[in-house]
Amino acid sequence: MATYDYVDLKIPDAKLAADLNGISFDLRRARYFAEQLISELQSRSTNWSMVEPLSIAISVTYARAFSTGVRRWLSESDLQILSSEQRSAHDYIYEYRNKHVAHSVNEFEENLARAYYCIERVQDEGISSIGYGGGRVSGLSERDAHAVVELTNIFEKHLEQQIADENKRLLELVRLMPIRDVLSMGKEVFVPRNENIGKRRKS
Repeated sequence: MATYDYVDLKIPDAKLAADLNGISFDLRRARYFAEQLISELQSRSTNWSMVEPLSIAISVTYARAFSTGVRRWLSESDLQILSSEQRSAHDYIYEYRNKHVAHSVNEFEENLARAYYCIERVQDEGISSIGYGGGRVSGLSERDAHAVVELTNIFEKHLEQQIADENKRLLELVRLMPIRDVLSMGKEVFVPRNENIGKRRKS
Protein backbone atom coordinates (compact mmCIF):
# COMPACT_ATOMS: atom_id res chain seq x y z
CA MET A 1 0.00 0.00 0.00
CA ALA A 2 1.33 3.43 -1.00
CA THR A 3 1.55 6.20 1.58
CA TYR A 4 1.23 9.76 0.32
CA ASP A 5 2.25 12.95 2.08
CA TYR A 6 2.81 16.59 1.15
CA VAL A 7 5.04 19.58 1.74
CA ASP A 8 4.06 23.24 1.61
CA LEU A 9 5.65 24.98 -1.35
CA LYS A 10 7.37 28.02 0.13
CA ILE A 11 8.55 29.49 -3.14
CA PRO A 12 7.41 32.65 -4.96
CA ASP A 13 6.41 30.59 -7.99
CA ALA A 14 3.67 28.90 -5.93
CA LYS A 15 1.92 32.15 -4.97
CA LEU A 16 -0.36 32.47 -7.99
CA ALA A 17 -1.63 28.88 -7.67
CA ALA A 18 -2.35 29.44 -3.99
CA ASP A 19 -4.06 32.78 -4.65
CA LEU A 20 -6.29 31.36 -7.39
CA ASN A 21 -7.40 28.61 -5.04
CA GLY A 22 -8.11 31.22 -2.35
CA ILE A 23 -10.36 33.11 -4.76
CA SER A 24 -12.13 29.87 -5.70
CA PHE A 25 -12.68 29.09 -2.01
CA ASP A 26 -14.34 32.50 -1.46
CA LEU A 27 -16.60 31.99 -4.47
CA ARG A 28 -17.70 28.58 -3.19
CA ARG A 29 -18.43 30.02 0.27
CA ALA A 30 -20.44 32.92 -1.21
CA ARG A 31 -22.47 30.41 -3.24
CA TYR A 32 -23.06 28.28 -0.15
CA PHE A 33 -24.35 31.30 1.80
CA ALA A 34 -26.54 32.33 -1.17
CA GLU A 35 -28.05 28.84 -1.31
CA GLN A 36 -28.73 29.05 2.43
CA LEU A 37 -30.51 32.39 1.93
CA ILE A 38 -32.60 31.02 -0.94
CA SER A 39 -33.61 28.07 1.23
CA GLU A 40 -34.50 30.39 4.10
CA LEU A 41 -36.58 32.72 1.92
CA GLN A 42 -38.43 29.79 0.33
CA SER A 43 -39.22 28.22 3.68
CA ARG A 44 -42.81 28.29 4.90
CA SER A 45 -41.45 29.48 8.24
CA THR A 46 -38.71 31.91 7.20
CA ASN A 47 -36.39 32.85 10.03
CA TRP A 48 -36.18 36.57 9.20
CA SER A 49 -33.43 37.10 11.76
CA MET A 50 -31.12 35.08 9.47
CA VAL A 51 -31.75 37.10 6.30
CA GLU A 52 -29.47 40.01 7.19
CA PRO A 53 -26.49 37.96 8.49
CA LEU A 54 -26.66 35.65 5.46
CA SER A 55 -26.83 38.69 3.15
CA ILE A 56 -23.78 40.18 4.86
CA ALA A 57 -21.92 36.86 4.58
CA ILE A 58 -22.79 36.58 0.89
CA SER A 59 -21.76 40.10 -0.07
CA VAL A 60 -18.55 40.23 1.97
CA THR A 61 -17.35 36.78 0.89
CA TYR A 62 -18.23 37.46 -2.75
CA ALA A 63 -16.50 40.85 -2.73
CA ARG A 64 -13.27 39.31 -1.35
CA ALA A 65 -12.70 37.72 -4.77
CA PHE A 66 -12.57 41.20 -6.35
CA SER A 67 -10.98 43.28 -3.59
CA THR A 68 -7.39 44.43 -3.91
CA GLY A 69 -5.05 43.24 -1.21
CA VAL A 70 -2.19 40.86 -0.55
CA ARG A 71 -3.80 38.06 -2.55
CA ARG A 72 -4.45 38.24 -6.29
CA TRP A 73 -8.00 39.30 -7.18
CA LEU A 74 -10.38 39.09 -10.11
CA SER A 75 -9.94 42.30 -12.08
CA GLU A 76 -11.91 44.32 -14.59
CA SER A 77 -10.62 42.07 -17.40
CA ASP A 78 -12.13 39.04 -15.64
CA LEU A 79 -15.49 40.82 -15.49
CA GLN A 80 -15.57 41.03 -19.29
CA ILE A 81 -16.93 37.46 -19.43
CA LEU A 82 -20.25 38.64 -17.96
CA SER A 83 -23.34 39.63 -19.93
CA SER A 84 -24.68 43.12 -19.25
CA GLU A 85 -27.38 41.66 -16.97
CA GLN A 86 -24.82 39.60 -15.05
CA ARG A 87 -22.55 42.62 -14.76
CA SER A 88 -25.42 44.65 -13.30
CA ALA A 89 -26.05 41.89 -10.75
CA HIS A 90 -22.33 41.81 -9.88
CA ASP A 91 -22.21 45.59 -9.45
CA TYR A 92 -25.30 45.51 -7.23
CA ILE A 93 -23.84 42.86 -4.88
CA TYR A 94 -20.48 44.64 -4.81
CA GLU A 95 -22.03 48.04 -4.05
CA TYR A 96 -24.38 46.49 -1.46
CA ARG A 97 -21.24 45.34 0.34
CA ASN A 98 -19.25 48.55 -0.15
CA LYS A 99 -21.89 51.24 0.33
CA HIS A 100 -24.26 49.56 2.79
CA VAL A 101 -22.70 46.62 4.65
CA ALA A 102 -19.12 47.84 5.09
CA HIS A 103 -19.89 51.57 5.15
CA SER A 104 -23.01 53.63 5.79
CA VAL A 105 -23.08 55.53 2.51
CA ASN A 106 -26.08 54.84 0.29
CA GLU A 107 -29.80 55.38 0.78
CA PHE A 108 -30.38 51.83 2.06
CA GLU A 109 -30.31 53.32 5.55
CA GLU A 110 -32.07 56.32 7.03
CA ASN A 111 -31.79 57.50 10.63
CA LEU A 112 -34.19 60.15 11.86
CA ALA A 113 -34.66 62.00 15.13
CA ARG A 114 -38.33 62.45 15.98
CA ALA A 115 -40.23 64.80 18.27
CA TYR A 116 -43.23 63.09 19.90
CA TYR A 117 -46.32 64.90 21.13
CA CYS A 118 -49.91 64.33 22.14
CA ILE A 119 -52.23 65.52 19.37
CA GLU A 120 -54.92 66.62 21.77
CA ARG A 121 -52.58 68.49 24.13
CA VAL A 122 -49.70 69.66 21.93
CA GLN A 123 -50.73 73.33 22.18
CA ASP A 124 -50.67 73.18 25.97
CA GLU A 125 -47.91 70.64 26.65
CA GLY A 126 -45.69 71.01 23.59
CA ILE A 127 -43.28 68.21 22.70
CA SER A 128 -43.30 65.35 25.16
CA SER A 129 -40.21 63.40 24.15
CA ILE A 130 -37.54 62.70 21.57
CA GLY A 131 -37.31 59.37 19.79
CA TYR A 132 -35.76 57.89 16.72
CA GLY A 133 -36.91 56.22 13.54
CA GLY A 134 -35.95 55.59 9.96
CA GLY A 135 -35.41 52.40 8.04
CA ARG A 136 -32.91 49.98 6.58
CA VAL A 137 -32.67 47.45 3.81
CA SER A 138 -32.22 44.35 5.92
CA GLY A 139 -30.95 41.95 3.30
CA LEU A 140 -30.62 40.69 -0.23
CA SER A 141 -33.61 39.32 -2.13
CA GLU A 142 -34.06 35.78 -3.39
CA ARG A 143 -33.37 37.11 -6.88
CA ASP A 144 -30.08 38.60 -5.67
CA ALA A 145 -29.12 35.29 -4.06
CA HIS A 146 -29.85 33.40 -7.29
CA ALA A 147 -27.67 35.94 -9.13
CA VAL A 148 -24.79 35.20 -6.75
CA VAL A 149 -25.16 31.47 -7.40
CA GLU A 150 -25.00 32.15 -11.14
CA LEU A 151 -22.07 34.58 -10.86
CA THR A 152 -19.98 32.32 -8.64
CA ASN A 153 -20.53 29.40 -11.02
CA ILE A 154 -19.38 31.56 -13.95
CA PHE A 155 -16.25 32.80 -12.18
CA GLU A 156 -15.34 29.36 -10.86
CA LYS A 157 -15.57 27.97 -14.39
CA HIS A 158 -13.45 30.94 -15.52
CA LEU A 159 -10.81 30.06 -12.91
CA GLU A 160 -10.77 26.31 -13.61
CA GLN A 161 -8.49 26.54 -16.63
CA GLN A 162 -6.23 29.11 -14.98
CA ILE A 163 -5.85 26.84 -11.96
CA ALA A 164 -5.22 23.79 -14.16
CA ASP A 165 -2.60 25.68 -16.19
CA GLU A 166 -0.92 27.00 -13.05
CA ASN A 167 -0.92 23.56 -11.41
CA LYS A 168 0.73 22.08 -14.51
CA ARG A 169 3.36 24.84 -14.65
CA LEU A 170 4.10 24.52 -10.93
CA LEU A 171 4.35 20.73 -11.05
CA GLU A 172 6.85 20.92 -13.91
CA LEU A 173 8.89 23.50 -12.01
CA VAL A 174 8.90 21.53 -8.73
CA ARG A 175 9.88 18.32 -10.55
CA LEU A 176 12.99 20.13 -11.84
CA MET A 177 14.07 21.00 -8.31
CA PRO A 178 16.26 18.63 -6.28
CA ILE A 179 13.89 16.41 -4.28
CA ARG A 180 15.87 17.18 -1.11
CA ASP A 181 15.13 20.90 -1.54
CA VAL A 182 11.44 20.24 -2.09
CA LEU A 183 11.09 17.93 0.93
CA SER A 184 13.02 20.37 3.14
CA MET A 185 10.17 22.91 2.85
CA GLY A 186 8.15 20.84 5.30
CA LYS A 187 4.63 21.55 6.49
CA GLU A 188 3.35 24.79 7.91
CA VAL A 189 0.75 24.81 10.69
CA PHE A 190 -1.80 27.59 10.27
CA VAL A 191 -1.72 29.51 13.57
CA PRO A 192 -2.67 33.17 13.10
CA ARG A 193 -1.82 35.49 15.98
CA ASN A 194 -4.63 37.65 17.32
CA GLU A 195 -2.28 40.55 17.93
CA ASN A 196 -1.62 40.74 14.18
CA ILE A 197 -5.23 41.38 13.24
CA GLY A 198 -4.45 44.90 11.99
CA LYS A 199 -1.20 44.00 10.24
CA ARG A 200 -0.73 43.18 6.57
CA ARG A 201 0.40 39.61 6.02
CA LYS A 202 3.39 38.76 3.84
CA SER A 203 2.78 38.46 0.11
